[in-house]
Amino acid sequence: MPQVTISINSRVYRMGCDEGQEQILIDLARDIDARIERYKTSFGEVGDMRLLLMAAMEMGDELGELRRRFDALEAEVETLRQARAAAADQFADSQERMAATLDETASRIERLAAALNGAPAED
Repeated sequence: MPQVTISINSRVYRMGCDEGQEQILIDLARDIDARIERYKTSFGEVGDMRLLLMAAMEMGDELGELRRRFDALEAEVETLRQARAAAADQFADSQERMAATLDETASRIERLAAALNGAPAED
């Protein structure tokens, strides 16, 4: 199992992770550290636990918002799929009606041509 060394709030941690996940863990640690530094600038030294809690709550809030947006997009995709299916059905129906109309028109033209030529019409 690969191990990476990360730094959060000036503290160094050695963490294990799955193969190929090293950079993700490093990036997450950088994000948490940047949030904590921002809080320290805004609120001063309020304690490590409170800073980590604030970072966790902010990340949880962002995750919740992303989930809400994701759910809304999934619902929109489903609506679009249903609309596409309905449009495809309408198109197929239109094609069938158009083919039937063309067949009927061709039959009428054949009957008219036969009548003009004096030949009996075939049905």
